[in-house]
Amino acid sequence: MTTLSTIRALVRRDLKDEDQAVYRWTDDEIDRAIEKAVLEYSEYSPLQQLTALVTVSSSAAVDISTLTDRIDVLQVEHPISQNPRQFRRFTVWADVLTFLDGYYGDAANCNVYWLKKHSIDAGASTVPATHEGIIALGAAAFAISSQAQYQVDMANTGGQKVNKDYNFWAKAMFDQFYTALERIRSYNPRRLKTTEMTTEE
Repeated sequence: MTTLSTIRALVRRDLKDEDQAVYRWTDDEIDRAIEKAVLEYSEYSPLQQLTALVTVSSSAAVDISTLTDRIDVLQVEHPISQNPRQFRRFTVWADVLTFLDGYYGDAANCNVYWLKKHSIDAGASTVPATHEGIIALGAAAFAISSQAQYQVDMANTGGQKVNKDYNFWAKAMFDQFYTALERIRSYNPRRLKTTEMTTEE
């Protein structure tokens, strides 16, 4: 099972930083880099979610504050269990979804189709196992980039060329990371979002 420690080990392997006695990056630095990589990954391949939320009778507003780590809302179905399914036009502002066209809730549930950020923690991960390498690659790139900035801040204590070496290394890793993300991209908001849809064809 993929966990934070699993990904951290992969990142250290990519960084050639596996000797615990002389780690170049601390676990906290690696974990922060992983967090950044997961955030970037989520923008290209977010977690698809379906949540039933209650509507308010005679109100166009629906509270979506429980949809945590939300990237976007794609569709809202109301009433549910219809054939064909009924999708409503809507807008989203902060944690409130508002039906358009004078449409109101009826105190029954609506189905909200939305996209969520991925997560990796000590116990579990929402990232598919087949994409572990992509996350590790991106995290390594972020870690190297941070190290390059650190060397600049330390007035090049590792030598005049060390920050340039890190920057070249980071750029190569970032190029591979974003190429991989483009290859697995599953989310294009202009292509998938269907706020204009009223019924399923």
